Amino acid sequence: MCYRAFMLKHFLFLFLILFALAAHAGRFLPQNAQVGQINGHNYPEVKIGGEIYRLAPGARIYDTSNRIIVPTSLPQSAKVFYQLDPGGLLIQMWLPTPEEEAGMGR
Repeated sequence: MCYRAFMLKHFLFLFLILFALAAHAGRFLPQNAQVGQINGHNYPEVKIGGEIYRLAPGARIYDTSNRIIVPTSLPQSAKVFYQLDPGGLLIQMWLPTPEEEAGMGR
């Protein structure tokens, strides 16, 4: 019985360490993500830099804490990173953190 408790403690410790590492790993922004400025939106359409894009089914929008948010909570004006699918639909969008926004001139 003591051996099981010992193994359980070690397993729990390992699980917590792995979970903490995953939580600490920053955001992944793809190299091919485009940069733009939201100039208004009316679900399911988003205007980015004068171009109107339609959200793809299952589109993901990430806030500055990397949480997925609903399209209606998007600000009317904000800088964003975004990706389009092969059909030209908006598939992913990230609202940048202040540090990411400072480096958006790439």
